[in-house]
Amino acid sequence: MLLNRERANQVMDRHGLDGLVAAFPENIYYLSDYWGPMFLMSRNYTLYALLPRDESRPAALIMPGTGVYHLEHVPTWMPNVATYITRIAPKAIPPRDFEFSTEEIDETGDQPVTTGDLVDAPLTPYPTRIGADMAPRDRQLLDRYAMHRGGAQATATRALAAAIETAGLTAGRLGFDDPRVCGWLGAIGLEDVAGIDALNIFKEIRMVKSPEEIELLKIAGRMSEAALDTVVDRMEIGMPLDEIGRIHALSMAEQGGRSEWIIANIRGLATGDVEANELIKLDSVGTWKQYRGDVGRSVFFGEPTPEMLKRFDAVGRALRIAYENIRPGKTFKQIVDLTLKTVHDEGFPGFVIAGPHSVGLEHTDHPVSVGAQMPGHHPLAFEENMVFTLDMPYHEFGWGTTHVEDMMIVRKDACEPITSMNTSLRVKAL
Repeated sequence: MLLNRERANQVMDRHGLDGLVAAFPENIYYLSDYWGPMFLMSRNYTLYALLPRDESRPAALIMPGTGVYHLEHVPTWMPNVATYITRIAPKAIPPRDFEFSTEEIDETGDQPVTTGDLVDAPLTPYPTRIGADMAPRDRQLLDRYAMHRGGAQATATRALAAAIETAGLTAGRLGFDDPRVCGWLGAIGLEDVAGIDALNIFKEIRMVKSPEEIELLKIAGRMSEAALDTVVDRMEIGMPLDEIGRIHALSMAEQGGRSEWIIANIRGLATGDVEANELIKLDSVGTWKQYRGDVGRSVFFGEPTPEMLKRFDAVGRALRIAYENIRPGKTFKQIVDLTLKTVHDEGFPGFVIAGPHSVGLEHTDHPVSVGAQMPGHHPLAFEENMVFTLDMPYHEFGWGTTHVEDMMIVRKDACEPITSMNTSLRVKAL
């Protein structure tokens, strides 16, 4: 179970919420443990997840009826799987004249139906060969469809409304990561639902990881560092910087993960080729089961100058001091100020810092300023079981571009590293 239920309850109580409704893939996955093909096809608003604050009320995953087969290998812990019909099987409904309105159109655009037509419609439009001997997989799939038959709705929004009604939350105060969904619910009759914008509330919950999430992040971080190491090993002078992305993608794939990106640039630009006697920045982000790994290093072909080595030593010492001082309750600003002072005192004057960020289902997995909010609207502090990086990219016109970054877990009395903390300049001979 990915969901940190204790954390979610605390945050919902803080914001006075009776529940959460997720429409964005990362939040649906986080609440329900389910990740399926609709996300891969970018079929937005075909799935939702509902998490009531009262744990005695049924949490719900809303999904197309035809897709319940996927629960056989990616199950959800949620007790209520609320379905809707995306296609009507031939002869599944007795022929008669239909009356439609635009609000009854299936969001997927497949076929218009009315709610009354779906009282006991099958979830699959596919025919069954009469008298055939069913293979074990046939029986398994038919059993899965039978398990969820009955109560299907005409659209995903209506299935969500039914799940909210089943949970007794039709007059509840619910947080939506996409507030438009609350308006759609009101348009089909759930006018008493009080909806608030919960985009950052979801991120606030996700900042503190469950044990299962931490294990996924450990794998993602180590994969991302291994992919970066592979890039460094295979880099050659004259290699197009674009080729680095291909090497990174192959390395992540060989490990069973996926490359999100690797930023490779020289003097602030990601165009051109690998050059001798130039600092090269590498920022590796890969995923394992949707969780991000994020690691940064710097490479140099040739003989680095004493100033370069001194500066990298200064950054490494500053990071070690920062990690030694990070504890639950320390603010991001306190650690940024400490890190900057240490870097400057250690012989790297003028260094600037991007700062810490939480890592998880998103690269930046903490509340951020949106809309009219000004930067700093969400003052952030480290919390136990938060996974973060201290992001340390640096660019100086006339000198070059560098980067170091490692993934860490905030524990009660210390920081626990996920990645190697080897922030030294990677030097390759000409």
